[in-house]
Amino acid sequence: MNIAFKEKKLLLAFAFLVLLTLLIGLVGITQIHGLNRRIEDLGTYHLKLAQSVLEMRVKNANYIMEIRSYSFWRASRYQAALPMADYVNKITQAEKKFWEQLEVYRQSARSSEQIAWGAQMDASLSQLVSMGKKNMSAADKEASSGIGAATPVYRQAGDNLMMVLEKRAFEVDRFLDNPMGRSNLEAIREQISLAKADKDHAIFFLSICLIGAFVVGTLLVFFAYSNRVQERAYRQELLNRMVNIEENERKKLSTAVHDEMGQNLSAIKIHLGLISQQMKNPGPSPGNDLQAKVEQCKKITASLIEKSHNIAFLLRPPDLDEVGLIDSLEALLLESKHMTGVTYDYEKPQDFPGLSAEYSLLFYRISQELLTNMAKHAQARHVALKLEKKSAGVELIYTDDGQGFNYEEVLGHPVRRRSEDKLRLGLLGLKERVELLDGTMRIDSAHCAGTRIMVRLPV
Repeated sequence: MNIAFKEKKLLLAFAFLVLLTLLIGLVGITQIHGLNRRIEDLGTYHLKLAQSVLEMRVKNANYIMEIRSYSFWRASRYQAALPMADYVNKITQAEKKFWEQLEVYRQSARSSEQIAWGAQMDASLSQLVSMGKKNMSAADKEASSGIGAATPVYRQAGDNLMMVLEKRAFEVDRFLDNPMGRSNLEAIREQISLAKADKDHAIFFLSICLIGAFVVGTLLVFFAYSNRVQERAYRQELLNRMVNIEENERKKLSTAVHDEMGQNLSAIKIHLGLISQQMKNPGPSPGNDLQAKVEQCKKITASLIEKSHNIAFLLRPPDLDEVGLIDSLEALLLESKHMTGVTYDYEKPQDFPGLSAEYSLLFYRISQELLTNMAKHAQARHVALKLEKKSAGVELIYTDDGQGFNYEEVLGHPVRRRSEDKLRLGLLGLKERVELLDGTMRIDSAHCAGTRIMVRLPV
């Protein structure tokens, strides 16, 4: 189990959730922007065209109505009671408003059809205004022919002109209604339909994304909780194994002290007792006998001192405190060379950070275990050891050209206890100690292909 790898997977999953949330936000903003753009386009373009067309139809009707009123009251006997200037002003205002709305339409036109319609309406309006002026002129002539007694000739001419004007006004109104008004109305309906479709698509997409984000978030929470539970259980298992390993080491140490040092101390006690009795009851030649027993006690004491040194070395190598990790590893390699005759390469780091006592001891024990296993099992001729500082931590890389072993097969049979499997079991124990410190230990080995082991601890 690689805790760091699981943490990276969890981090990637959270990054995916953040990116999904960001994507939902961006798509939502895009959809809202598109919908807003359609609404703005509908308000600033299509509705503006529709309003200008409606205003032109109203002004067209007003214009004809004012021309008709002017002609009627101009020829009426009651014309003196009504100021004709008011009618002229209303006709002028209607004409001006018509032109203004037509200009609004032409400025807002986008398609080639709308531009052509605007030009056509410009020509039609010019004709309509020209015909209106003719009607006003005919009404003036009719009025000047005699108050209240216009001649039939002038009246007939005025009626004919009014019919032509009204027909033209009707054609203008029909053209404003269709195609100009109808086309724009259909465009408005289409824009409303598209806006509704965009709104429905946006709601559907955001709903799907939100459901997906909820599902992913729920899975992430479950995965994080499950990962946390597994990590806690794994760390507890590692801690229990380390406690068992420490207890086994203490048991071995206790056995070594009891079996080896205890026997020697008992022997010294026996020899001292014999010396004491002999000094109380000296024999014919006690000197030589006493000297032999004293020499025997000295040998046993020297053996005890050596064994105490070995036990102290097992507990913590003194070289680590005296010369440091880098030189201790070189001394370990040199000792292995003297014992086995292998050649070695050792790359010392140029700028190496100070490590904690726990890290230094672990690197030393790993190197010691690897060199011991190499001497017992690998039958290697050359060993390389490299210690270097990386951005992610400190790495120890060990390689040899020995006979190697199948590590995957070892993992598949972790309960074996044969003597030739001690190499594998020792490596598994070291791997667990490395992982307990949030490190990684990679073992690459195969039969007749040597062994390469990389250990990385975070700093």
